[in-house]
Amino acid sequence: MSYGIEFRNSNDVVTLDSEFSRLVVLQRGRYSGGATFSPPITTDEPPLVFVRPDASSTFQYATISGTPGNWTGFTFIGNVPGNFFVAAFQSREVSGYGFRIWDGQSKLLFDSGTPCAQFTRTITQWTYLGSSNTSQGQTKSSWTAYSPVDTGDYMLINNIGMDVCGSSSGYAKLYCTWEYENNRIVPFIVGVSNSVHFYIPISFAKPMS
Repeated sequence: MSYGIEFRNSNDVVTLDSEFSRLVVLQRGRYSGGATFSPPITTDEPPLVFVRPDASSTFQYATISGTPGNWTGFTFIGNVPGNFFVAAFQSREVSGYGFRIWDGQSKLLFDSGTPCAQFTRTITQWTYLGSSNTSQGQTKSSWTAYSPVDTGDYMLINNIGMDVCGSSSGYAKLYCTWEYENNRIVPFIVGVSNSVHFYIPISFAKPMS
């Protein structure tokens, strides 16, 4: 950067500057099959929703409800409650005193009363576990990777529930199981012409206190 303000940590990594937004925690709380945002999230794009279930759970059909500038909550199919936080690369005025940073276009980048989050890892390489037939005549195909869930990380669910292309025709539905007993996550798809390859990344983050 040619001008502005910049902070670096003891490892010489830029942690805050006046050009780029940080990942900011806008809301956090408990969920059970989803949660309502109060107040609604005003970002143009859907906010990033991160979850951490209380017990092993499968996430299906995740949906962010609302419209640009008025995101009202999220839902998914699953009966295990847990903790969540909602984040975006956009700060908001929260603190009555402290420190704020704006960029050159007057966009608020940082407010010292708003907690930040940090991406901890993204899984892009998966190991195929195999396939089996379902009672409805479809195929269930599963993958995993080294992905410990005992670290306090939260999983991004925005892309869980999207359709996945089949290997020859049709599509498959994406699911993801959080397994405490095996200390891993297992994404799987259910469809009629599944591929043995899986390319969808799954990301994790953690609120910074």
